[in-house]
Amino acid sequence: MKKIILFGDSITAGYKHGEINVILNDKIRHLLPYEAEIINAGIPGDTTSGAMKRVMDHVVGYEPDMVTVFFGANDVAALSGISLAQYETNLMNLVEVIGSDRVILLGPPFANQVLYQQERPLLRLNQYNQAARRVAAYYELPYIDMLSVMTDAERPVDYLQADGLHFSTTGYDLLARVIVEQLKGRS
Repeated sequence: MKKIILFGDSITAGYKHGEINVILNDKIRHLLPYEAEIINAGIPGDTTSGAMKRVMDHVVGYEPDMVTVFFGANDVAALSGISLAQYETNLMNLVEVIGSDRVILLGPPFANQVLYQQERPLLRLNQYNQAARRVAAYYELPYIDMLSVMTDAERPVDYLQADGLHFSTTGYDLLARVIVEQLKGRS
């Protein structure tokens, strides 16, 4: 049985209406054409810097077959203190530690610009997305451009809860679908 680790922040953790749940695990499990052990290593508020501190214990120690690496929603925030260069370097380090043959990299997601225009402006989201894309290209990783996937929709805010950042059920449907497409390609 394959072992898949979902490594990320509150979106990965399944933060919904103030609580953590296994919505992402369940949706991926439902869509996968094979049985897999899915371990959720999402922590609310986490960044790539926090990920570096826990990658050995929360990912590598489990000896996974595949790992989704989905950080950026917090890194991109103006108050995070994580520069674009540091975000890119941290992603590269995470890939090196986990192993490029195991990683599916996701870029930062869309944040509702009515609510987050100052803290997570679209320009900054695009810059961090391009940094993640460069890392994926360098290591020849499967890359999920969540920002484009979301903003290409007629109403990207439908993928978000009322807080404008965390994913709605529709957002988790989308996230699970794009992850499973990549997992199928790597099986």
